[in-house]
Amino acid sequence: MIPKSVKHIEIDHQIWSTVVHEEDNCLFLETRNEEDKEVMVSKLELKTMMISGSTLKVDWWSKLIGTVGDELHFIEYQDRNDPTQHSFFSIDYTSGQKKPLDHLPEPMVQSAYPEIYEHGSDYFKTVAEFLSLELPLSCEYMEWKDKIIISYYLRSDNGFERFLLLIKNDEKIWKIQQDKDMKGFSSGAFFVFQDQLIFIKDRNEVCVYTD
Repeated sequence: MIPKSVKHIEIDHQIWSTVVHEEDNCLFLETRNEEDKEVMVSKLELKTMMISGSTLKVDWWSKLIGTVGDELHFIEYQDRNDPTQHSFFSIDYTSGQKKPLDHLPEPMVQSAYPEIYEHGSDYFKTVAEFLSLELPLSCEYMEWKDKIIISYYLRSDNGFERFLLLIKNDEKIWKIQQDKDMKGFSSGAFFVFQDQLIFIKDRNEVCVYTD
């Protein structure tokens, strides 16, 4: 159940990568259709939570990793068995023009990411005690203005469930089951961009909580 304070939109296919565009206050989403082996990149306006513009299609062995201006940056793997064999290219989102890149430009977006507290560490134990839970995996933690955000896992019949907890002034604002049937810890549960808490739920739903 997603609380009313969280805007959200479901996407047709699994989301594999998200890249923030600071000037336009939007996300570029890389989604994958496993059945048809299609990779698509679309633009999500964070204010309206609507997909805008055209959708790009790229090769299965390419991955969206950044953006500057209208250019989207990708890494392309030449050898599926050796990830060190790769190259970079860009696509102009407006024109669709593709060109090779010798290197990746420095990212310009100022997003904030949580700390990872490794399982068994002192900080991890403090979080577990605070939640009064036995946590089986590492957790992610961030202090954001007068709020605390914690991503943590609990065991389930089919693996692990991941939860996202938002606390303000020592009171729980909401708790969301973010993922289920996970096989283990996966970093990058959430990030903060321009006073917006952004996370993906169930691999296909973009969620945004605005401060």
